[in-house]
This record gives sequence, structure tokens and C-alpha cells, in this order.
Amino acid sequence: MRWLTWVLPLWFLLCPEVEASGYVKNRCGFLVEDVRTSHRSILGEDYPYWYSVGQAYAESSCRWIASKDGHGSVGYFQLTPKFLDYMLRPVFPDYTVPNHPHHFLATAYFMKTLHLRQNPTDRLWITFQLFNGGGWVLRECRRAGSFEWEDCKSHCLRGRVCVERRGGECKQYKSACDINYNYSQKVFVYGQPFRPEGEKDEWRFW
Repeated sequence: MRWLTWVLPLWFLLCPEVEASGYVKNRCGFLVEDVRTSHRSILGEDYPYWYSVGQAYAESSCRWIASKDGHGSVGYFQLTPKFLDYMLRPVFPDYTVPNHPHHFLATAYFMKTLHLRQNPTDRLWITFQLFNGGGWVLRECRRAGSFEWEDCKSHCLRGRVCVERRGGECKQYKSACDINYNYSQKVFVYGQPFRPEGEKDEWRFW
């Protein structure tokens, strides 16, 4: 399969952190049960929740933080109230309260919304990139005439985005294409240490 040509090099690049040192597992282990119960209660008992634990590491290194992007994103999953309050606050009013169960449930609910309403495929990599970067990935896949990760990325023409803002001034820019397409790779790799032994994906990732 073509995805092996880039997933495996990334895996071995990150392997010392993910497997040998166990850093990600140690860092995020305390979130596993909250993520598992919340995501499976909303997305279904067959949902591969380990990818959402990996998502928490990709978003915040499994810390409850306020974002540096200038948008006020909060929590382990960096939910952004100014964009999501209309959807999440009526159902999960305490989703921005540190360590509250609503934060996990709200994240799962938003993921379900993205997967069912916006993602025309069954591929989780697209759902995670929708979470991270909005609908751009779908435009790129349409241009490519494909839902393969490498084809869609080859048609990405986005510019740079501010990833750190202080005092109203941007301190760091990065390629929007690299951020969004690396995101799904990171979620995939960071999620592996939390996959129960012998459990297979019931949802397609790539």
C-alpha cells in the first residue's frame, strides 16, 4: 500500500519517543479512560479511541493549556469557544472547565459531527484534518480526484499561518499545508502506544 512509503519512515523517526522511551504513553496515560468512555459513548463502541488520545498529545502534549494562537483555544483538545460555542455550549456547558467530563464529550461530539456531516469518506485521517484545519482538505482532495493522503497533499496550495502570537504580534509562522497534513500522521503515530494488544481498527484511518 502506498501509505507505507511515508507512514513507516515517520514511524521510525518518532519511534524512540513513542515506543522506546514510552514518553507519549507516560505523558497521556491518565487521559485514556476519559477519552475511551467519552468517545465510545458518542461515536460507538467500535471507535478506535487510541487515535483520540494521540490527538490530545498532538494538540497539547496532554496538558490543559490555553492556546498561543490568539483564538482562545482551551484544554487537552484545544477547542475554540469563539468558533464552537454555538454548537457545544448548549449541550456541554462546562466543556471549557479544566478536567470536566464535558471537555471530552464535547470533543467526541464535534468529531462525530465532522465525520458524519462533512467527511464524504470513511477515512479518519480526513476527519482529523477537518478538526485541525477546516474544509481545505476536502477541496484539495477534490482537485486531486482522490482521497489518498499523498494525492491530496500534492494539491495543497495554502499559505502560512500564525502558530504563536504574543502581544498582538505573530512570533512564528508555519506552512498551513505542512501543519494540516502532518497532523493526521502525528495522530496516527501517537495513538499507537494506546492501542490495546490485539485490537484492530474497525474504522478506516487511511
